[in-house]
Amino acid sequence: MFLLALRSARSQQDVHQVQCDYGDTSCRCNESATACEFNLRVSYLQTFTRYPVRNQTDISDLDGVVHRINASGDVVSYDGNIYEDGYTEAATVDGKTFRAFIAVNGRSPGPTLIVSEGQTVIVNVRNEMRGQSITIHWHGQLLKDTPWMDGVGYITQCPLTTGGTFRYIFKAQPSGTFWYHSHVDGQRGDGLLGALIVLERDADATYLDLPEQHTLVLQDWWPQPFIDLFTVMHSVGETYYPSTIGELPTNAYSVSILPDGSEHGSIPFFSGLINGLGKHSDVPYESSRLTSFQVTYGNKYRFRVIGGQMLYGYKVSVDRHKLTVISTDGFLIRPVSDVDYIIVYPGERYDFVLTADQIPTRFYWIRAETLEVNTTAFGPPYPSLGNSVQAVLYYSNATKPTSKDYSIIDSTPRSCTQSAPCIAVNCPFQDFHESYNVTCINVDALQLLKPSSNESLPSNDPTGSQEHFLNFGYSGLDGMLPDNINGRSFMHPPAPLQLQSFDITDLTCPTEPYSCGEGCRCLHMLTIPYNNTVRLVLANLGRESHAIHLHGHSYYVLAVGYGSYESSSGFVSSTNESLSCQANENDTATFEFQLCTTLHWRTGLRPSVRLSPYTLRKDTVIVPSGGYVIIQFVSSSPGYWFLHCHLDPHHLEGMAMVLNIAQEMQNPPPAGMSTFNSYICTLTNDCAINIHDPSSRKFFTLSSVLLLYWMDPAGNSSSYYKSWNANTIVITMYHVFGSLVQK
Repeated sequence: MFLLALRSARSQQDVHQVQCDYGDTSCRCNESATACEFNLRVSYLQTFTRYPVRNQTDISDLDGVVHRINASGDVVSYDGNIYEDGYTEAATVDGKTFRAFIAVNGRSPGPTLIVSEGQTVIVNVRNEMRGQSITIHWHGQLLKDTPWMDGVGYITQCPLTTGGTFRYIFKAQPSGTFWYHSHVDGQRGDGLLGALIVLERDADATYLDLPEQHTLVLQDWWPQPFIDLFTVMHSVGETYYPSTIGELPTNAYSVSILPDGSEHGSIPFFSGLINGLGKHSDVPYESSRLTSFQVTYGNKYRFRVIGGQMLYGYKVSVDRHKLTVISTDGFLIRPVSDVDYIIVYPGERYDFVLTADQIPTRFYWIRAETLEVNTTAFGPPYPSLGNSVQAVLYYSNATKPTSKDYSIIDSTPRSCTQSAPCIAVNCPFQDFHESYNVTCINVDALQLLKPSSNESLPSNDPTGSQEHFLNFGYSGLDGMLPDNINGRSFMHPPAPLQLQSFDITDLTCPTEPYSCGEGCRCLHMLTIPYNNTVRLVLANLGRESHAIHLHGHSYYVLAVGYGSYESSSGFVSSTNESLSCQANENDTATFEFQLCTTLHWRTGLRPSVRLSPYTLRKDTVIVPSGGYVIIQFVSSSPGYWFLHCHLDPHHLEGMAMVLNIAQEMQNPPPAGMSTFNSYICTLTNDCAINIHDPSSRKFFTLSSVLLLYWMDPAGNSSSYYKSWNANTIVITMYHVFGSLVQK
């Protein structure tokens, strides 16, 4: 056994213990530090409640005081006393819902974590929730060589149980706008999420990049835990408009419709939030709290938008300001200017530059509106249902707006006309009907700002048989079969695939052609060899768009295909003619083939696609109703990687699978992870990592391997780990980012 460890002789400049107190909205690591360490505490709190602060990192969650927003817009307690100094802020969310939520360091969303590209990120997550287990997924980070840090329950780790602490360690790569969130049940929709910003080392100096001030986390919000809503939908095949808690509902809900006629909201919209604040439609402006963003006239600012919502795609705009889109999913793109709307689906991120060139004494609405339309009205164009959330943009010349100012903001969104149509980036369909006067610029038209390196580019043709068709089956609320991929509805294994050695033969899905034609529930897994060019055809024969996310990778978006649309209404009428669901015929696949298990290209209609160094890279992409998206990547990151729809009702229903990449090349996890939920080891030889396995003749090429920290009973030996018990050895993976070489 070959063991490596570095003694604890590193200076405090190497590892920055970032102060991230309760209530802090952002926590930034020193750019000069080699590693950044954060502490996150996850707990249940109650909305509209202030809690006494014990110290900078702890509160008393047993002594909360319930508050309300009065007619004057002040947050006041019911008993008339003032609870401000020494108390947390009350989470007023949408101004209406009084319910439990999941807080990270006392707030939701959790603090924005800001690091620099290439730094090692260490996050100690403590679960203080009662009776619930959690994980944290680092959405969009590559985690190369450390797949066990991906934070997917029963895929890469055991969920962290109550009272436990888990240390996540990974390299901040790539740079850009990312986020962290729970990957257990519907916890993300209950508040367990936050932004992760990885700053570029060669930042653009033509605009101001202030992620502490200009990051928008989008959420949708309901009056009860999201898993309750999902359970109703899953159990009876329909959902209901909110009723008095605990009483039987009386008003069934019918899915909402997008401008292309496809279905969208399987759960009725209740409220939206931007950075945890919003306004329910029943609540007057004076009784709400909204997020505000400050700019100074004449400057240009980078804004980062994160699709943290569970279900709805949002159309983001800023009244009287044009936007220049510069990045998506962490990759800088050739700027798209004069944009009016950016459409952001769950899991996606888009960055834009705003020029502060309007009247500086006024306030302007930042709007995030769903795409839902009222198809019972005369159209097209069909009127919007008006489901939205707002924030406020204000200039430094003006005073920060309060709830008393919201009702007098008179800014309006731009009117889209035939002579001056609006521009929307990232539509979930080919285009709006011409009557909307909106022109779409979709992902297949976007290009990278800088070329990808030759080393990272896949070849233009998949290696061997590594072209795979994945049909994302969605049957809607009236369907009797669960959401699936190729007819297979995902079932989690009983233990983490990445950590355990056990026989999963009886759990995995059948692979024979035509199997699962009537639907299967099983462990859906696709095995892919090491270092192959892999092409995935993400197809959608259903009547709802999907946002497909692949963990641990950024893929190249080669092409997007769309269905056919009726000229009179703009509604999607049939699937793309290139797709066939017959083994020996050239019949076009139709919406009736949503459980298609043998999808392939129709003879003579295989799309011609070419990869270039400027081909767009993403990690989450919208697959339009009736269409497809072709993505490509190199299978150079061994691990069990989750692939799923990021609309959580679809994911929880079973629209997910695992890519098992290069199993024989996968690095062994740190000893103890497969045994303990909390990755904190006592001083035993078992805690060291065997990085040389002669039996398989594979070894790591490493820059530096381990950091070994020791703390004496007085807690003075290391300033980095004073929160841990005395006489405890903490072994952390540090820069385990070398290549795995086969000899």
